[in-house]
Amino acid sequence: MGETISITVNGNTVSVDAGQTLLEAVRGLGVEVPTLCHHPSLDPSGACRLCVVEITHPDWGGWSGLVTSCLYPVEPGLVVSTVSSRVHETRRTLLELYLARCPDSEEVKAIARREGVNATPYPDRPEADTCIQCGLCVRVCNELSTAAIAPLGRGTDKTVGPRPDDVGEDCVGCLACGEICPTGYIEWSRGDGTARIWNRDFALPVAEVTESDCRGCGSCEEACPFAIPRVVVRRGGLMAATISPHTCTGCGICAGACPTGAITQKSYPDAALTGAELGDDLRGRVITYACDRSAFRDGTDVVPVPCVGRVGVDEITACLARGADGVQLMCRDRDTCPYGDGGRRGEAQAVLADELAELVGLGAGRVAYTRPRPGIGGPDEARADFREDMEASPLEAPCIDDTVTGLDRTLALLKMMAERPELSPAGSGAEFETALLDRLLEPRIDGWRLAEAAADFSPGAGLLDEADRGAFRFRISPEQRRDMIDRLRAAPADAGCATLEELAQVKLLTRPGSWLEGIER
Repeated sequence: MGETISITVNGNTVSVDAGQTLLEAVRGLGVEVPTLCHHPSLDPSGACRLCVVEITHPDWGGWSGLVTSCLYPVEPGLVVSTVSSRVHETRRTLLELYLARCPDSEEVKAIARREGVNATPYPDRPEADTCIQCGLCVRVCNELSTAAIAPLGRGTDKTVGPRPDDVGEDCVGCLACGEICPTGYIEWSRGDGTARIWNRDFALPVAEVTESDCRGCGSCEEACPFAIPRVVVRRGGLMAATISPHTCTGCGICAGACPTGAITQKSYPDAALTGAELGDDLRGRVITYACDRSAFRDGTDVVPVPCVGRVGVDEITACLARGADGVQLMCRDRDTCPYGDGGRRGEAQAVLADELAELVGLGAGRVAYTRPRPGIGGPDEARADFREDMEASPLEAPCIDDTVTGLDRTLALLKMMAERPELSPAGSGAEFETALLDRLLEPRIDGWRLAEAAADFSPGAGLLDEADRGAFRFRISPEQRRDMIDRLRAAPADAGCATLEELAQVKLLTRPGSWLEGIER
């Protein structure tokens, strides 16, 4: 733990972390302080002034003053009041001015009501809108995107936008400004394959499902932050995912989570993700999959993606198998992203891919998830830092297998690399392949390990014995899936499994999720 100091907040002496701002400290204690311009992903600006608090100190000879808590650092012995009469009077005046400027802003009215302000003595601003001049949109675009918008005009006519005619020629359609706007002033829409903001239309790479490749596992349902994919009953009683093209946001997170590669995106360079566009031989190169609001001075070996959650373990492994020294997933910022959970999923994919790379003998640290510092130059610096200490890949020639998709491709490439004499994989034979599968199954079958199940499984004919039953595949045929469902209806989950591979398939099929609704148990 870091250093703590003692301060007094509203009469109570408390310990807080040194280095915090007063706003961070009092909110950490559960004390509510209103703000309009504050966001944890951005440096504080103090623009709205609503976070004002009164402070004093035993050494100040009785002097006290008002400060914006988002900018003032904590210091030992500080005495803070968030509820003094001076604080209330200042907030009341500010909120009355905000109500006059933006009489239709629901956010302003809600904060005002919480502070006991229900009306304003000031006249409404002519042609009032809901922009409160908090500056969040400009700061998020300048610090965490492409600097496409700026303040426009002066005084009461001041507004924000990309240029006076509100056409965002430098806008990349990331929607971060609309996502972060507290009042909804920035108008944007998304649907039917198009996102619209700042008088520009951006084609969304809508996802679609190849039904014959789908195993109906529900991974897409779990991954999508918007609950758009649905696993539904198809022909013959089988279940497969469906994604509405009218509501798909184009983030591609479902495609990155799909274990079989059944989900693709329209109007999106999938060849770049698989490594084909980058080239068959990537030795000496470091590949960066970057959020498309990350601007680079040099875009060589950079693959822009709508969300790093779109990049599956198979894409990362394909780059490493082609000889890339390293693969970087660059997320601009999770908390200002309209795709929500994609950053966390991208990070998990990177961690898993790096573990697999180490297991196969490529060494640790080949794959990294990074979030660059704010500012236009942040992505370039993060990329340079990742490349700086990267050692050359030990692969002497590329490994390529484009005959399968999804995690089956990952398995094929990993086993191909493990056979290379220049690599020293962690183990061999069935034990090694079990370790690979356990890493890939772990995010999908919580709390179950194939290696542990092997000790108690009796009917087996040898793990991954291709001469007997064939190697494990994430993608299974509709007939295989129908057979498993029929057996599950009549027997316990582990009954009728002749090999551990079949048992793993059953575990995948029966893990909790909405797709189980179609199986009568």
